[in-house]
Amino acid sequence: MPNAHVFVDVIVFLLATVVVVPLFERLRASPLVGYLIAGACIGPSGLALIGDVEGVRGFAELGIVVLLFTVGLELTVERLRVIGGRVLALGLAQVGVTTAVGFAVAIWFGVDINAAFVVGAALSLSSTAVVLQLMVERQELATHLGRTALGILLLQDVVVGPLLVLIPVLGAPDTNLLLAFAIGTGKAVLILAAIFVIGRVILRPVFRIAATAKAPELFMAATVLVVVGTGLAAHAFGLSMALGAFAAGLVLAGTEYRHQVMDTIQPFRGLLLGLFFMAVGMSADLGFAWSNLGLIGALIGALLVGKAVILAGLARLHGMNTVRAVRLGMLLAQGGAFAFVLMAVGRSAGVVGDDLVQVVTLLVAATMAVTPLLAVIGGWLSRLYEPFEAPGAELLTRDAADMAGHVVIAGFGRAGKDTVDRFALQGVPFVVLERNRQRVVDGRARGVPIYFVDARLPEVLLAARVDHARAVIVALGESRGARNLVALLRYLFPALRILARARDEQHGRDLMEAGADDVVVEQLAPGHRLAGMAAAVTPAPAPAPAPEET
Repeated sequence: MPNAHVFVDVIVFLLATVVVVPLFERLRASPLVGYLIAGACIGPSGLALIGDVEGVRGFAELGIVVLLFTVGLELTVERLRVIGGRVLALGLAQVGVTTAVGFAVAIWFGVDINAAFVVGAALSLSSTAVVLQLMVERQELATHLGRTALGILLLQDVVVGPLLVLIPVLGAPDTNLLLAFAIGTGKAVLILAAIFVIGRVILRPVFRIAATAKAPELFMAATVLVVVGTGLAAHAFGLSMALGAFAAGLVLAGTEYRHQVMDTIQPFRGLLLGLFFMAVGMSADLGFAWSNLGLIGALIGALLVGKAVILAGLARLHGMNTVRAVRLGMLLAQGGAFAFVLMAVGRSAGVVGDDLVQVVTLLVAATMAVTPLLAVIGGWLSRLYEPFEAPGAELLTRDAADMAGHVVIAGFGRAGKDTVDRFALQGVPFVVLERNRQRVVDGRARGVPIYFVDARLPEVLLAARVDHARAVIVALGESRGARNLVALLRYLFPALRILARARDEQHGRDLMEAGADDVVVEQLAPGHRLAGMAAAVTPAPAPAPAPEET
């Protein structure tokens, strides 16, 4: 008969889960923060309800493995396209500069050089879960700010892979940082390449057999086997289990079984991640936090302000306007879940000590908790200052420079606004072109990526990268202008998908004759129908060259 304490620990964990998640959803806060608080409450420095903390912590590290597997699984080619050239440069600069600053501050506090690097790298990462939840709630995911934030977060997820290679190597005695990085990277490249090659040969047939067997438990077993098996294979060659699982996720991301694997692993991911974050919370020493309250508070403020200033400054250098740059900095100023992962790996490798883990855990948890308030303040700043801006073609050219697979909306009347609302909920990237300055000002106040330009000018269409768009929606109020725009689009971009809104049946026939692929005659919510048609179009068609001049 198993030890009864094991069942008691399981009951405590499950009870905390069913209490924490609904409570924090009602408070519209991230459940991750709730798990951390719950862990601190039931841990040794709280009510001491868990008997074997070390055993829980060891099992909870499986949550890291599953988390990295799902991150790899989500990094499809379509999602990686979000990381355009400008966002890639901005994200790399943010991670690099923030790591360097965190490293310098840690050295100033007397932290060992290797541990200081781990701390700087951990604090450079932001919380994907918290930020995306806020962006969806505020319907800002499809705006320029939302796309930039998403691109930076995806880049940070990718950066975690190399860091998982580097940190364990730092634990070896007398290790040089640059030499460790070179050795770790070389070893990781070889082993991960082997995982990719073997995975492509084996994984697809394995999942084909599991899928055709019509037995859900077999598909579940195959999924768990892949996660744990690749993790153990990587661990056997000196890499972390999490990195091996991450590679397996990348291999499966391009297969037809991706969605089914994601659905299968999702419940395990939620429970194991909850356990992991509770284990992190259990590690928090509330007595340590209370006795160092002043220092911890100062470090929390320094992290939020420093990270926001760094990112806002870099965003300004990359062409973002001041208000939006400040909002981006405030939105990504918090620490993220991967900070806990990197610190846990660093502690296992002997690179960082328990006191340092305590400090970083408290910093990250507190900054995650205050992020919703920072988002509210950022939205207030946007409404206060950005409504006076009506950006034109210059900013359109800069903002749309890396866009592909997006939708271009010409006109911000009733149909245009309905379309924008639908796309904001769906997370479809788009830009809006409008000649009425007041509509542009109003749209900017709502966070819409709208520009004060004339969509009927060829140079404006090129600035909006119509040649890389999945579709154009013509929602101009003027009938003749709409017909002329459709004709111009069909002439310049023969393969482009053109959707249009018509005032009446005759106007609809005129638009079809001019070259529109589909027309919605004005009626109840025409924008929703146009949005549905555009969202169904395959993203990023091959660019259609303009006809040669004769």
